[in-house]
Amino acid sequence: MPIVSIVLFVFGTALLIYAGIAALRGKLVVPINRSASVKNLTKKYVRKVALLLTFMAIAPFVGGILGFFTDIVMIPVIVFFVLFIALLIIGIKIIMKQ
Repeated sequence: MPIVSIVLFVFGTALLIYAGIAALRGKLVVPINRSASVKNLTKKYVRKVALLLTFMAIAPFVGGILGFFTDIVMIPVIVFFVLFIALLIIGIKIIMKQ
């Protein structure tokens, strides 16, 4: 079991937990930068960001789980990058429709 799969799994899990906490609390834990500030930081906006973070967390989570079942290091890394790009595009399209 390569260390890459463990790192991907832990990162995906941590990102899922953060997205869940942000969605439940209605607040982002990290302060927003002035250059990317939002005038009305509403719960609706935070839920959209949490939804996008959930989409982003699926990629390392799946890559990490796949890495547990294979000894080849490149397979989970390739799956991670392909899923990350695909889920980023899907997540942005879903959020823009809302």
